[in-house]
Amino acid sequence: MDVSTTKLSNRIWAAPNILFALICLLYVGFGLWYSLVVPPFETPDEIHHYAYARHLSQGNPLPVQLALSPEEIGDQIVPDDYADKLWAHEGSQAPLYYYLVAQLISGIDQSDFEQINTFNLRANIGNPLFPGNKNIMLYSAVSHPLQGANLALHIGRWFSLLLGLITLILTYALARMAMPGTNAAMLSLLAALLLAVIPQFVFISAALSNDSLIIVMSTATLFWLAKLLLRSEARAVSIFEWLVLGILLGLAALSKLHGLGLWLLAALTGVWIATIRRDWRVLVQAASPVAVPAVAIAGWWYWRNYTLYGDWFGLTTLLAIEGVRTDSSSIGAMMSELRGMKYSFWGLFGWFNLLLPIWVYRLIDLFTIVGLVGLAANIFEPLFFKQRTEKVNKSSSRYVQLLLLLWLLIISLILAYWLQRSIGSQGRLIFPAISSFVILLVIGLNTVFTALFRNRATKANQRAKWLYKSAWALLPLILISSSIYSLTWLFPRAYGMPATVEAIPATVQTVDATYGDDEFFQILALDVPTERYKRGDEVPVTLYMSTDTPLKNDYQLFIQFLNPQGGEVANLTSHPGWGRNPTSLWQPGVIYADTYPVRVEGPISEQSPLLARVYIGFVDPQTERSGRFPVDVVDEGGNKIEPMLATVALSAPQSDKSPPPIDAPQFGNTIQLSDASFPAQIDAVSKPFVVDLVWDVVDTPAAAYVAYVHLLNVAGERVAGTDQPPAADRMPTNYWRAGDRIQSRFVLTLPDLLPAGSYTAWVGLYKAESQGAVRVPVTEESGRMVEHNQVLIGSVRK
Repeated sequence: MDVSTTKLSNRIWAAPNILFALICLLYVGFGLWYSLVVPPFETPDEIHHYAYARHLSQGNPLPVQLALSPEEIGDQIVPDDYADKLWAHEGSQAPLYYYLVAQLISGIDQSDFEQINTFNLRANIGNPLFPGNKNIMLYSAVSHPLQGANLALHIGRWFSLLLGLITLILTYALARMAMPGTNAAMLSLLAALLLAVIPQFVFISAALSNDSLIIVMSTATLFWLAKLLLRSEARAVSIFEWLVLGILLGLAALSKLHGLGLWLLAALTGVWIATIRRDWRVLVQAASPVAVPAVAIAGWWYWRNYTLYGDWFGLTTLLAIEGVRTDSSSIGAMMSELRGMKYSFWGLFGWFNLLLPIWVYRLIDLFTIVGLVGLAANIFEPLFFKQRTEKVNKSSSRYVQLLLLLWLLIISLILAYWLQRSIGSQGRLIFPAISSFVILLVIGLNTVFTALFRNRATKANQRAKWLYKSAWALLPLILISSSIYSLTWLFPRAYGMPATVEAIPATVQTVDATYGDDEFFQILALDVPTERYKRGDEVPVTLYMSTDTPLKNDYQLFIQFLNPQGGEVANLTSHPGWGRNPTSLWQPGVIYADTYPVRVEGPISEQSPLLARVYIGFVDPQTERSGRFPVDVVDEGGNKIEPMLATVALSAPQSDKSPPPIDAPQFGNTIQLSDASFPAQIDAVSKPFVVDLVWDVVDTPAAAYVAYVHLLNVAGERVAGTDQPPAADRMPTNYWRAGDRIQSRFVLTLPDLLPAGSYTAWVGLYKAESQGAVRVPVTEESGRMVEHNQVLIGSVRK
């Protein structure tokens, strides 16, 4: 780095206010981008938060929650439309955020709410590995103008974004108090930068959600406590300062239940201040100025909960609606919960179903671990570092650091309690302490980076200085890149309308299937791979669909793989376009090509591969509740058909099996008859004669073969026999692959007047197209008697 560049860098760092203003602009820019790119209600619980605020904006009283399902309501006296109240479990939340949003949107006509709140009944919630139906709202691919309910929603989003900006400002101010030494300004800017670019924080801040209010109230209270803690060293805390704390605690408790944790933090800080001043009268002096405004602001809400539900916090009702955890808290289950929380702290979008690339989380994990190690080293500094390059009095900043650590611990305990009771574990539940987290992370990282690079930087060692700055740049760059990736790639692919095709490729299979009862649409072609799949695999099935006239209903598509008995071995149900292209949005004459990875999960016998039939149907939403009957399908002639439109070859996962015998006869060097079993005695002709055969495939057959088992008398005359494909109707031989082992059963019906005597059983193969005229030669006799290209498998007596 040359001298001029170094001077410019120093000048920039010397103007922290300008840099902080740029960080704020970066946050606001990303936040506005998120608010406009993410479709309405595609953030966690946003539709419920909006419904709550909308309810209040129309002049209604606070919602009264009933912990009842529509079936349980029965004859009880409840509002007629209770089951349709979209605030759901959020109706139990503290009301301050919703009152504020309601005031902002009360003048907007939101009567078009029903047009944008149609749910995707096949929505994938909480499973980021499932590839489709990421949209909880069915019409998220439709662009909605900023008017009516959508405008009200975005005003709520922008209000949350403003609260997030205040959180950012307070975090920067808090970091200035927590950072020691000459690098305090730079480290405070880095803490603010990290907060401003954490994708999940910006995503949640750009949503209509009460999380933004509890985050800003927590940060404001934390900032004020830090200020009181530092001032208490020099002078007594004034009554006015305690009153401000009481107001902040009341507002926090009216924002969300997390706010009550701040009451505990404030009490511990009061004890701390009394200890510093060695004057326990501080607690008495602070009690009334803090408690009176706090209880006056928030007490009514908790009394309301008690009188309505018999529960001060309303948790019993909330959990009854949302769902109570019933699974055991095993180590494996808790690790899975913590892994999901980690993902959703940094970036797990949508309704917990849009994941960043895994390597992003791995890199962030690395920085987090380094930061934790550095934080521990900073706390136990005398144990790790005997000498310091900077000798400064850090007692004040230490106080603030310990305060941040204490709040992070309290939030962690609240979260641990919540996880024991609730089925919802999300990283945003840690966000009330997100300012503590980023500041402590920066302190920890700085401890490590300073030890590794900065302490070694000299005029002769500019590389160490460059590494120090590069190490700091990497984490923000990862987070910024993650947001850009999400906004330009992840969200459009999850919510945008799928692309159409100009024509059907010549390589795919065309079909003739028209669906519908009152309105009609077609599957024009489909593409199913010819390779073999195993249980657990995903088979990509591509459908080419179209309609000649606009459709009113939103039909649900299902793809099933069925065995010969009609049993299901795979099933996928979705709205077309993986939820992004419901049929009511189809344009006449346009060809839509959708690829669905159908996961094979049903039982597949190890005795034989399976040629499953691909059944493709559609369900009319009007008839789904009465039995999910698929709509009728007709061919070009108007004849009703079963839509078995293709086949797919499946097999069970390979299990340990003995190698095929080397002395068994082979048919055409491709199929080996490895074993045969049947009764040695015919006791009664009324019973069928059953022969079990085992085939091993030496090389992939080139044709469809038919096998036969014939029972001959001593004169060589056929007295019984059956011809069938070796795997019956499960898998024609032209789908067999080298290494397959197939077990098949042949059932021979004996004549009523079968004379006593000795009979021989023979097995042969012939090409299906020859109808038995051309037998497959037996190229290896291996000790068995062979005549006329058929193998003697044994004899039987009657």
